[in-house]
Amino acid sequence: MYCHPNIWPKDDLPEFEHAFKDLGCFIMDVAKLLARACDIFVSSRLPSAKQNYLEKIIMESHTTKARLLHYFPTQLKDDKATRDSDGIKDSWCGWHVDHSSITGLTSAMYLNESDSTFPEVQCPDPSSGLYIKTKSKKTVKVSIPKDYLLFQLGEAMQLASGNNLLATSHMVKGISSNVKSEMPINVISRNTFAVLMQPPLDEMVGDITFADFSREVLQSHY
Repeated sequence: MYCHPNIWPKDDLPEFEHAFKDLGCFIMDVAKLLARACDIFVSSRLPSAKQNYLEKIIMESHTTKARLLHYFPTQLKDDKATRDSDGIKDSWCGWHVDHSSITGLTSAMYLNESDSTFPEVQCPDPSSGLYIKTKSKKTVKVSIPKDYLLFQLGEAMQLASGNNLLATSHMVKGISSNVKSEMPINVISRNTFAVLMQPPLDEMVGDITFADFSREVLQSHY
């Protein structure tokens, strides 16, 4: 878990590794600034909290991982999606919280997969995309402008902060099969890049190591 070397497409896309690492490191640099504010807030509420806890995790942990997230084109019949209390279908990714400490996320790119060059296209459904639950349990759509980053807290940070910071519950809604579009919706994919910054495996999060916590999370899902 988190320990296997990366496999890079060196022959098919030799520039990928360099670009991937550059963007990941940039997101982590920005996250450090946010982490300082989080650490100050937690220390004001929890005197026993470790100083500069979240910032040190970002700077020193070797378990941080980055992912390109690919959401396959929506099928015309989407019977597996479920609706939440607001009637919104979680058809691309169901409601969950990350088990990391903090996650950095780029804006989404929608691509036409029927074209071998995969050109970027506009999403035809304004209701499609990322949704979060606020502290008051209200469902809110989050739109990340191009060249902006979004950060959301994970469950490991919620535990480490004594629940003074809360993990962000989120999901991704697919393109509705009822939307009017000049392009067939079953050729449009959604793509984004996420960096999940998390503690070392032996770091305590609450009363459990991050390794044991991660194992429990994975077992509960899989």
